[in-house]
Amino acid sequence: MKDTIKDTMKNTILAAIEAFNSENGSNGGVKIADWRLVETVISREERYFIHEAMEQARSVDTASYSLAVYVDSETDGRKFRGDATVSIQPSCSPEDVAAKVRQAAFAASKSKNPWFELPGAAAAKVELPRSGFEALSDATRAATVRDALYAPEKSAASALLSPASPVSRINALELFLTHERKSFQNSRGAAFTSQGWHGYSEFVLEAKAAGGPVELFDDIAFSDLDVQRLSAATGTRLEQVRDRAVATPLPDLKDIPVILRGKEAEDFFGWFFFGATTSAVFSKASAFELGANVQRSGDGEAVADPLDLWAEPILQGIPESDAFDPDGYPLERALVIEQGVLKALVGSVRHADWLGQPRKGSFQLFSVSPGRTSLAAMHAEPYLEPVMFSDFRLDNVTGSFGAEIRLAYYFDGEKRIPVTGGSISGSVPELRASMLRSKERAIMTRALCPVAIKLKGISISGN
Repeated sequence: MKDTIKDTMKNTILAAIEAFNSENGSNGGVKIADWRLVETVISREERYFIHEAMEQARSVDTASYSLAVYVDSETDGRKFRGDATVSIQPSCSPEDVAAKVRQAAFAASKSKNPWFELPGAAAAKVELPRSGFEALSDATRAATVRDALYAPEKSAASALLSPASPVSRINALELFLTHERKSFQNSRGAAFTSQGWHGYSEFVLEAKAAGGPVELFDDIAFSDLDVQRLSAATGTRLEQVRDRAVATPLPDLKDIPVILRGKEAEDFFGWFFFGATTSAVFSKASAFELGANVQRSGDGEAVADPLDLWAEPILQGIPESDAFDPDGYPLERALVIEQGVLKALVGSVRHADWLGQPRKGSFQLFSVSPGRTSLAAMHAEPYLEPVMFSDFRLDNVTGSFGAEIRLAYYFDGEKRIPVTGGSISGSVPELRASMLRSKERAIMTRALCPVAIKLKGISISGN
């Protein structure tokens, strides 16, 4: 399939828009003022494993079209704009396409938001890095990823000294490797094409325990062949599921620091990123104000470790990297928070216009500056460090978070003890000023950020 919108389907869709406007506009009816058309072509390899044996393999090739239409209206001298989006399949007939266009236009006519202008033609400001998957053949890509994910299990098995040694293994693993090609075009002249790799794997790991087998689940998304990162994803969890097999119930702990790591630490930083978006500020879901320190609740509160946060169009290895946002606005790295002070808002062009803010574009990725405290220093005094939860949730609006603990490490000042059960809960607004970030950073799911944060004042409930 071609990397640009197929002329036949594109022409069919645009002809349907023109016909709709001609038919309705002449009668003073609904008229489409602007449109946005995106073609997405996907080639995906899927692999399903039980233990080390592949149970199923299949290839999937799909193409789809997403059409957004914009309908303008005016009331009492005020201009409004509504929009609606429909999905169109390559198998749709011209009659089907015409029906989809009518459906979208009339849905858009029922929405009356403040008017905004679509982005016009613009060159990209950043360039997507070349993925390591490009250098591999179709026959070896999935196999290479699979080998990286299973490498820690094989290394651990070969290192066992006796059959009685603790054993953990991958119980089941699913692997998806997708090549996506996207073509974008709108009625204001914006047009670009892009392509990239989207990898995803989820896996269940198990180990034998006195009461029967125990399991841990995790996943990883990736866009590059980073063997070390892929192997670490399963290797770390293989070690932890062995600890889960011998973990003791979480004791009743009071006034002890909690260290959040990995994805949970990223979620904590994500609260700041969400609060600095135009959509959150416009909808009053965020109380952030430009020029204010968003790391403290009041003017007199001291900030232990001021942070910097950037909106990032591209982070090597994360699939959501892109040179343009969904509206077709070109992205470039933007400083959002500096030393705890909100410097800029990022988000969709419509919300930026409605707030009267400069357009920055809508970002999916961000980065956070390193902290002042090393992991070694964080671990120098008693702490509780959860590494696996049953279902960690952090509300981006309120900042409240909590979850039940599946595995944590409790350091009593002398011994590091695997524990399980119990739960933690807390609030980002209450903890943001006193939190400490690690010096060490790593790529997570949507950010380059400190790998850990140390928090005092979290509520811990034992078994």
